[in-house]
Amino acid sequence: MFRLEFKVLLLRFIMGSLIIIQLGCAQNNVPKHAVYQKSPSQLPIEFKSFEAYQLAAKNWLSDNRVFLTQNRTKELKFNTPFELPAKLNSGSENSKGILFVHGLGDSPYYFSDIAQTLNKQGFLVRVLLLPGHGSRPADLLSVSSDAWVRLVDIQINALKAQVDNVYLGGFSTGANLVTSAALSDNAIKGLILFSPAFKAKTKLARLSPLLPLYKPWPWLKSPNYMTNIARYSPVPSNAFAQYYYTSRDVQNKLEKKLFTKPVFMVLSEADSVVDVLAVAKYFSQNFTHKNSKLVWFGNKPDFEDNRIIVYSAKSDKYQVSNYSHMGMLFKPDNTYFGFPSGYRICDNGQTDAAFSKCYKKGDIWYSAWGYKEPDKAHARLTFNPKFDDMMQVLKQVLTK
Repeated sequence: MFRLEFKVLLLRFIMGSLIIIQLGCAQNNVPKHAVYQKSPSQLPIEFKSFEAYQLAAKNWLSDNRVFLTQNRTKELKFNTPFELPAKLNSGSENSKGILFVHGLGDSPYYFSDIAQTLNKQGFLVRVLLLPGHGSRPADLLSVSSDAWVRLVDIQINALKAQVDNVYLGGFSTGANLVTSAALSDNAIKGLILFSPAFKAKTKLARLSPLLPLYKPWPWLKSPNYMTNIARYSPVPSNAFAQYYYTSRDVQNKLEKKLFTKPVFMVLSEADSVVDVLAVAKYFSQNFTHKNSKLVWFGNKPDFEDNRIIVYSAKSDKYQVSNYSHMGMLFKPDNTYFGFPSGYRICDNGQTDAAFSKCYKKGDIWYSAWGYKEPDKAHARLTFNPKFDDMMQVLKQVLTK
């Protein structure tokens, strides 16, 4: 018995030593730049009103964001929580509001086009900034998904105090957070979900909580190549662990409860992040309202549900081969991520030659991460050629 205990202690000592050595090596390899160093404080979230939270977030970002360009005003605008007040034509109409939550490593800007469209339909629209985001990637090193859940809960209550009908919306990890909240709150009138990451495509996602102990940064990137002011690149391991907790939470809740209110969901068959067939089956089995719709970009799923609307994922006009994880959120003419904007995410799982062609502004197509065709270079798809059609379907879901 003593020998067994000794072996266990020895094994723990060896494993602990290896982790310490690995951490030391990892830390030594991290560039000495502010993006890889945590802010001296955390994003404040304990405010009962959205206005107080928004102001505090803007001031905190002003002090703690590592700015990537000379245009500080634009960077702050992209990353600060924002609100679009409702524009109701009739005083007798019940007021309605929606709270949006962005994805892992992303920013409130991800809902800029969608927020404008819904605001024109009479919605009070609010978009959050999750703790750990908007400032510098290192602020995700120690963030907890509990803080994300807490912020969402606080701001749901704040929105309830302002409007009669509360809807929730989210992208990717944000979709997990709002779905979990809605499954626990019968007052929520409906959900709007873009690329909901209920289940990761990789089966190794459940091991992600161990990764920060071994490798705090899965990959490192020179700050000189960090040009995207609307999202982080790279993202530390802890962020993936916290995403996993949100996916585990929403799956556990979906196993116990149906959501009977209207749901609008959008998925891309080519999504490199999400197990989209598993999520589509959740839609078919757990989201039961007859007016719910799933907009699917790609080939029709191999199961029947007349609430699924299928769109082609190819567009010769915009040189789109298929839709990416983020590809449905922005209008084709979006000034930052749109087709004519010139902005490209060339880090898209391509060959070195394709990356070089993309980076040097050569002729490229757009796709999900990792998609390849002979003689074509692909950047990440950052806009949606079918944006207006998609939003018309959403309008039908919300007005029925």
